[in-house]
Amino acid sequence: MKNFLANQKYQITAVAVIYFVFRITNAILVKPYFDEYDSPPYFELKLFPSFRGHGITMFYSLIKNEFAITIFQAAVGSLAWIFLWITILRLIRNKILKYIFTFLFFILATSSVIVEHDSALLSESLAISSTVFVFAAAINLYLRENKYLQNVILTFGLGIIWFLSTKSSNSLILPIIGVIYLIALYRFCSFKIFMLMGAVFVILGTFILANSLSSDTTKTLTTSGTINNRLVYVDEWKSELLTSGYPVNALAIWKDFSESNLGLPPDQAVVNMPEFKDWWKEGGHSYLTKFTFRNPDYALIAPVAIPLFSQDLTYKKTLLSGWSQGTDLTLEYAGFNNSLLSRTFYWPDEPEKAYLALSISLFILGVSLLMLTNFGQAKEFNLIILTIFLTLIWSYLNWWFGSKPVDMARHNISAAIMFKIVALFAIIFKY
Repeated sequence: MKNFLANQKYQITAVAVIYFVFRITNAILVKPYFDEYDSPPYFELKLFPSFRGHGITMFYSLIKNEFAITIFQAAVGSLAWIFLWITILRLIRNKILKYIFTFLFFILATSSVIVEHDSALLSESLAISSTVFVFAAAINLYLRENKYLQNVILTFGLGIIWFLSTKSSNSLILPIIGVIYLIALYRFCSFKIFMLMGAVFVILGTFILANSLSSDTTKTLTTSGTINNRLVYVDEWKSELLTSGYPVNALAIWKDFSESNLGLPPDQAVVNMPEFKDWWKEGGHSYLTKFTFRNPDYALIAPVAIPLFSQDLTYKKTLLSGWSQGTDLTLEYAGFNNSLLSRTFYWPDEPEKAYLALSISLFILGVSLLMLTNFGQAKEFNLIILTIFLTLIWSYLNWWFGSKPVDMARHNISAAIMFKIVALFAIIFKY
């Protein structure tokens, strides 16, 4: 690592500074995006229960100023992406390949789909940064010989805790990612360090997960949104829903508030109904979970192919849309008129081309994994497979418990980015 940094110190520093300045400058040029419904809770720091994750509310409530928060998010995001870039770069032996990788990496890292979230007062910017940081820390741990192994393990653990605390859906994969971290601790550290750091990790992780599951606000809105965006369009699912006692007039309320601006989002209007509250108390709080377990076709097939169940449902309501389309604040929000950003070839602005770009990423992943197998690069192969597996589980949890069509791209943006990053990472390691 020291020789690598010494030989290319000035080039690395120059690229890192340019990228950092680019993101800060863009944050300065645009007006912060404040969502009147979603943004306010991020400024309220509560220990327990907390409607929003502490990985966001802690910083928002401390900084308070909206413009300063966007600068902070841009700085954190820049450092996370630079960390990932350097981590992968030092593993590439071929000089020409390093330049090609750097070019492709920063085309992705400067895409509007990623950088525009610096100026949005929502969870996505820090969630993306934490995701990138954890992946870099995982590479640093599993693919490199480390003299300071305990520091690397600590960095990986802190990254996971940060990742879990940024979004409720992130915390749901604690049972899987937590086991991975504890195995790494047991494998690489002394028993005393394993017990100490493991205990701290389990306590913090369990607290974050419990906090995510503690708020009825999130659960009720998620249930309302999921029911009215999906279940009511399939006769079998709708019949099962109404049999459970779900109020029929809630369907009309949703329709009225969706078609006209009546002062509340449709999911909130439904949740406010006395009939919905009664249904919630009588078992509605667990309806979505039980429904998902009772209907394996909904659980496994619908997330990627829900139009198979009804002609009224489109692929915009699937994970394929969330993984491919990306967000578009730069074009949709007037405050971004001075933005320096563009979507880049990673995120075509036409749906068909966006699906094609996703298909290319998945194809590259498949070919690269075959090549890694032939070359006997087991560590790289295992890390990529594990990352894809976690990304899929994470995306499915997101879809099962929350992603409405209007939020599909935003809620799954971190997973979409991971498919691009892992494909780039995998193709580099074929050679």
